[in-house]
Amino acid sequence: MLDPAETEGPLHLDQASHFLSKIELRRGEAASMAPWSKRLFIATSSITADTAEHFSLARDRTVIMGSHIEV
Repeated sequence: MLDPAETEGPLHLDQASHFLSKIELRRGEAASMAPWSKRLFIATSSITADTAEHFSLARDRTVIMGSHIEV
């Protein structure tokens, strides 16, 4: 936890912006794993909890940047 006495100025956490990253897995053509396990891996990765909701972050002050990875 950040000690407010150690900061250079006042903290206004109710006005803070939040930056999150999100990675989306996509099925690629490479034979890196069996087709059924590839589908299962991608399906289980897509049912993870929403990070902003998990941490109760304000949606209007949350920026989500993402990328795609082929498996």
